[in-house]
Amino acid sequence: MPTAATTPRKRRTRKASTTVKQPRKSASKVTPTPVQSAPVEVKPEVKSVEKVRRNLTQLDGFELAILPLIYLEGFAKLAFKVS
Repeated sequence: MPTAATTPRKRRTRKASTTVKQPRKSASKVTPTPVQSAPVEVKPEVKSVEKVRRNLTQLDGFELAILPLIYLEGFAKLAFKVS
């Protein structure tokens, strides 16, 4: 009589279930009527930009988080500058 230690058990496995995808149905085949929009006004470009200098105590959380990235970008440009 075989014992459980000598005879390996067979595992029961399930077949992989496949689902059939149904094609999506469009809401309607009617083309929408075009909507007329107001003409877009083009604003003139700003010609002068003023530099703003503030102390570290005056910066908010977002500016404090971005500050190291700005310095890193400037350092990378300086380091990889092709002469």
